[in-house]
Amino acid sequence: MISLLNNISPDFKKLLSGSSLVMAFKVAGAGAGYIFAYLITTNYGAESFGIFELSLTALTIASLFARLGLGGALVRFIPEFVEKGAGVHLRKVYRLALFLSLPFSIFLGVLLYLYAYELAMVFGNEGLTTPFRIVAHIVPFATSYQINAEAYRGMKKMTGYSILQRGTVIIIAIAAFFILQFQGYETHLIPLFSFGTGVVLLSIFAAFATPRALSKQVVSQTTFKTDEIAIKPLLKVAFPMLISTSMFMIMNWTDTLMIGYYLDESEVGIYRLAFKVATLITFAQFAINSIAAPMFSSFNAKNDLAGLRKMTRNIGYMNLITSTPIFIAILIFPSFVLDFFGEEFTAGVAPLIVLAISQIINAICGPVMYLLNMTGKEKQARNIIIVASIINVALNLYFIPIYGLMGAAIATGVSTVVWNIMAVFQIKKEYGFISIPHPF
Repeated sequence: MISLLNNISPDFKKLLSGSSLVMAFKVAGAGAGYIFAYLITTNYGAESFGIFELSLTALTIASLFARLGLGGALVRFIPEFVEKGAGVHLRKVYRLALFLSLPFSIFLGVLLYLYAYELAMVFGNEGLTTPFRIVAHIVPFATSYQINAEAYRGMKKMTGYSILQRGTVIIIAIAAFFILQFQGYETHLIPLFSFGTGVVLLSIFAAFATPRALSKQVVSQTTFKTDEIAIKPLLKVAFPMLISTSMFMIMNWTDTLMIGYYLDESEVGIYRLAFKVATLITFAQFAINSIAAPMFSSFNAKNDLAGLRKMTRNIGYMNLITSTPIFIAILIFPSFVLDFFGEEFTAGVAPLIVLAISQIINAICGPVMYLLNMTGKEKQARNIIIVASIINVALNLYFIPIYGLMGAAIATGVSTVVWNIMAVFQIKKEYGFISIPHPF
C-alpha cells in the first residue's frame, strides 16, 4: 500500500486532497439539506415541500440563464491563464463575467416578478404567485455567488469554492428557519424566506472575498495583449457551455415541472425527495469532478494527453468505489429511507429505484461532460446534451400522464443513461480511450 501511494502522481494527490476538502463541505451541506427537507416535510407536509421545490426550480432556471455559461468559461480560462502567467487576463475575464451576468440576472428577476401570476397558473395553482415573486428578488444574488464560486474553482482554491455552495445556503437557511419560527411566524413560506436569506448573505460574502482571492493569485505578467480577452471571444466559449448546462438543467427539472403541471404539489414533493436520495450515489462524484475540471483544462493547455487519460481512469475507479455501497444500500432499504421523512413519501419507492440505477451508470461512466467542456470540446458536449434533452422531454410528456411519478423516473433515467453513453463514445473518438473503469 505504501508503494502504491508513493507511485501516485502529484496531480492525483491534489485531486485526492482537494476532493476530501470538497467532500467534507459537501457532506455537511448535504446533511443540512436533508435536515432542511425534514423540517419542511414534518412541519408543513408534502404539498408545502412541493411548492418549495417548484420555487427553487424557478430560481435555478433563472440563475442558470442569467450566468450565460460564464461560470464554465471561468473554470476553463482561469487555469489556462495561470498556466501561461497571464495575470492581467485573469482579472479581466472575471470582471467581464460579472459585467455580463449581473444586469441580465436583474432583467430576468424583473420578468419573473411581473409574470409570476401567469407562471403560477400554468401549474394551476394561484398560490404559487407569491413564492415566485419572492424568488424573483433572489435571482441576482444567486447568480452572483455562483459566478464567484466558479472563479474560486478556476483558481483551484477549493476551500472558497466549497463554501460558496448551496449547502452553505441551506445551513444559513436552517438557522433562519428556527429564528422565524421562534418569532412566531405562521406561514408555509418560512422555508423560502429562510433559503433566500442564505442566498443573500452568501452572495454578499462572495462579492467581497472573490476579488481579494484573485488579487492574491500569484502569476507573472504576460506579454500577451490585454485586449485579447473581450466580450465576443468570451461568449464564444461560454455560449456552448450555456446550451449544454441549460439542456442538462432541462433533464434535471423537466420531470419536476411536468409533475407540477399534470399532478399536484404533493406529488412534486414526493418525487423530489426520491430524486434527492438517488443523487446520494453521485455524492462523491460531485466533489471529485469539481477538482478535476480545472485540472482537465491544465492538461489540455499543456497538450498532456497521457496525464488526461490517467486522471480520467483514476477518477473512474474512485467513482466506482464510492458510489457502489450507496447504490446497494438504496436498493435494499428504499422504504426505510423515504419513510423517515413521513409515511406519504413511501409512494416514491419505485421511482427511487429507477433513479438510483441511472445514477450508478452516471457514476461509472466518469466525468465525461467535464472532460469535454474543459478541453475545447464544448460544442460536442452541447450536441450530446441537446439530443438527450429532447429524449427527456418527449418521454416525460408521454409517460407522466400514464404512469405518474414512475413515468417521470423512467424518462429521467433513460435520458441520463443516453447522454453518459454518448459522451463515453465521444471521448473515445476524440482522445482514444474509454472513461469507464476497466482492468485492461
